Amino acid sequence: MIVIIGASGAVGIPLIKELTRRDTHLRILTSNSASATNLKSLGVIETIIGDFHSDEDVKNVMKGASSICYIPARFREDEFEIGKRVVDSACNEQVEHFCFCSAYHPQMEQLGHHWQKLKLEEHLINSDLMYTVVQPSMFMQNLRVEWPRIIKEGTYPRPYSPESQMNVIDTDDLGEAMANILLDHRFWGGTYELCGSETLSHNEMAGIISEELGEKVDAVHRDIEDWKAWAIKKEWTDYAIRNYVNMCRHYNDHGYKYGNDLILQTILGRPATKYRSFIKKFIESQST
Repeated sequence: MIVIIGASGAVGIPLIKELTRRDTHLRILTSNSASATNLKSLGVIETIIGDFHSDEDVKNVMKGASSICYIPARFREDEFEIGKRVVDSACNEQVEHFCFCSAYHPQMEQLGHHWQKLKLEEHLINSDLMYTVVQPSMFMQNLRVEWPRIIKEGTYPRPYSPESQMNVIDTDDLGEAMANILLDHRFWGGTYELCGSETLSHNEMAGIISEELGEKVDAVHRDIEDWKAWAIKKEWTDYAIRNYVNMCRHYNDHGYKYGNDLILQTILGRPATKYRSFIKKFIESQST
């Protein structure tokens, strides 16, 4: 039985779809009934509503588990403390295997949300658990946030240079790779950078979107103060806004490049999804 903690987001949903397709016994810790209902609609039979801050709730969800998969929420100031609680509970329950979804380049200290993941990687190593760490690059599915403006205005806005080179991964590939890791002991015990096969600027991405939509789409550099105003309306925390801004500055100056998809290909047993294939699939999904 596999327990997933942090299952309702961009990584967890594709992973759950892949594991339920393979008739895997899953138990999910989720924070509310709406999320539990959605997870059950995806085929998850066992959901437990609980608090990630509660030692007792985290301990209870792990009873009888063979593997734990922990996917942290983004931009939480207490991310390391939550992750440490999950790792320590797995140790106490003598879980056989722990899979942690970290981040591409976690050693970037200036990116606080990456640095917290590196601290948890260190804690996981020192726990003596059998572990696997995955470090995925930028998600192709991040496009969802800007999609309404792409359709309405023909612009693809991001708060950094549209010339910056970014390595991108399809989260469906990531979910499939993580499912393979959880179900195949041959992949246990490693730390894997999981990257797509292409490094593209947002200008190049916009060009592909234009060709597949049949309408002109331009990538534009969104002013960071305009983004901050949006984030404040969405009730982002000061910590989240500060770290997102730092991330955008890094992307603007350096991009998110030089990924190698050899490991992803090996775990999948096939080539990584190309950006154009993803866009075709994404456009089709928006029309259904």
